[in-house]
Amino acid sequence: MERWLYRRRSNHGPSLHEGDESHRRTGCLSMAYVDLVSTGVTPVVGGATYNFAFDTPVAADGSPHITHLGFQSSMTFGLLPAVTTTLGRLISNIRIKVGSMELVNFDDPEFDPAAAGIPSNLSVLAQKVGGTDAQTLTGLTLLSELSLPFGLDASKSHRVNMSITLGDEAVWAGQPLIPASTEFNIVHYYGRSAEQTLYGSRQDFDLNLNATRTVTIYGKQGWNMLGVVACDDSLADALSAIRVNNGAFRELTAAQWRILDGTYKNGIRNDAVGVSPAWTLFKSGFQFLDLKRITAGANVDLAVTAALTTTCSFFPVWVAPLGAKSGAAPKQTTQTVSSVTGTVNSESAY
Repeated sequence: MERWLYRRRSNHGPSLHEGDESHRRTGCLSMAYVDLVSTGVTPVVGGATYNFAFDTPVAADGSPHITHLGFQSSMTFGLLPAVTTTLGRLISNIRIKVGSMELVNFDDPEFDPAAAGIPSNLSVLAQKVGGTDAQTLTGLTLLSELSLPFGLDASKSHRVNMSITLGDEAVWAGQPLIPASTEFNIVHYYGRSAEQTLYGSRQDFDLNLNATRTVTIYGKQGWNMLGVVACDDSLADALSAIRVNNGAFRELTAAQWRILDGTYKNGIRNDAVGVSPAWTLFKSGFQFLDLKRITAGANVDLAVTAALTTTCSFFPVWVAPLGAKSGAAPKQTTQTVSSVTGTVNSESAY
């Protein structure tokens, strides 16, 4: 698989993230270097699901970890694009698996590439955990990237299987895509991570107007639950109040949760083209519940009160010390032993 390598040390030359205040906050500019690996897929017009596998390069400078991993696109359009918002708005689903461990499986319940000026749920999650959702336009070519922190061991190569579903680029960018001048790459950030991060699969719960329902988000053996993402399938706040039954006495409103997790203080980057930084105070229909690292393996019970009759989706976010195991895989408890003699005797028995 073809591979490009470019080094980007702090204060050395421009990059996609130059001037991005969110990256200065998360320290991404101080990483040792960045590596690009081609996905090897052929872009098609109108959106598609791309499935591919690749091997992560071993760190070339002794960096202990791949701190972030993400999808980077360089799309060329027939005319000047006017994208609705950042790359996350074009991604319907992204799934990354390393060996037997699933790093992320985010299936956005509110997928609409035409939603202008509104960041996607995936975009907000990426920024909340210190990832990237940024882009820059040069002529008719739009360079975009969405990455998340994972904390993989960089001293060895990992076989990564990835699936990503993109919507219609013409709806998102307002112009037709030119596949021959477009490429999709995987970006690796090398440096030092404090912990590993996993993003759990979507769990859906039906909610009724003004009713309270208890939902259980299951823990993962050996991993602390840092928080839970709750998002609706529309651009509205479906949850009016949430109480964590694991010790909390009172329920908190959606606005109170946003104060506690820093959303109102930091805002959400929401660039339409990436030239002039744009920010929004919050995204309706998205809630990050900061659980302050619930005990490893523990379940979380949430009493949620609905403002609408809807289906709400929950995604757990887990963290663990580096080198954590995902726990023993489930196995069958009965076995069938093949025996020709036994088969013949069984067939001939009265």
